[in-house]
Amino acid sequence: MTRSLLARRVFARRTGLAWLLLLLLLSLLLLLLTTPVAQAQQNLFNIPAGDLTPQGKFFYQHQTNVYGPRDLESKNHLVYGLGRGWEAGLNVVNIKMDFRRRGDVFGVNRHDRGRPLKPLVQLTGQKFFALSPTLSTSLGTQVGTNPLRFGGARRRLTHFSYNTWVWSPRHHVKVVAGPYLSDRGTLGAGNRAGLLLGAEYPVSKKVLLMGDFISGRNATSVSVLGLNYLATQRLQLCLGALLPNPGSGNRAGVVFELNLLGYDADPAGDDH
Repeated sequence: MTRSLLARRVFARRTGLAWLLLLLLLSLLLLLLTTPVAQAQQNLFNIPAGDLTPQGKFFYQHQTNVYGPRDLESKNHLVYGLGRGWEAGLNVVNIKMDFRRRGDVFGVNRHDRGRPLKPLVQLTGQKFFALSPTLSTSLGTQVGTNPLRFGGARRRLTHFSYNTWVWSPRHHVKVVAGPYLSDRGTLGAGNRAGLLLGAEYPVSKKVLLMGDFISGRNATSVSVLGLNYLATQRLQLCLGALLPNPGSGNRAGVVFELNLLGYDADPAGDDH
């Protein structure tokens, strides 16, 4: 191994570590700056959970998908409650880190329109409608692009839009279902419409069984089944197994998730 090659590998590893530390510091900063009221979790692993962020409050989620010892993907979601059933936010997703690359840890999609854009920055918006004490629905969209022609990639506008229906007969028991519609910038090759499914069920006072599914044979078509540990009223730690849909070409992996609430989740179950 030449000295220059060794130097590039060391630089790549240090760069990846720096990004991970930066995300951790951002998470801790948000935890310190937020202030209390009452609610629950806004996302399952990969689909919206159908929970409204209270007016003037924040919700932050960091997710890392691990496909191997040196192959990671990072996703970040920040949501702000606007009131009257509205919330808005920012997503920074598809941050791929492949430490097997020589001097190119953060892979970008330059010209292949059959693959999702990466990295991808999106503005998000969602409107909620309460139909009964146990049934609600929401309409949402995530619209964005790959930022500033990063890495020489061609910049394209892309979206992911959805309608979810949530049945929640009691606190932390819910079933989520609804259609989605998107494009190749988000999904890559394959179907552009499909079905979102998810569920949450408590197995103890501090642990929830949680899973979700995105139908189809595109880059998002996976299932995740795992656990959500309610560490505090503001901190949730999740771990799940990522299973690709048959024929999608996606990879199996492990999902780690950190949820930070800018308010106290209500242990008694009075979310609203």
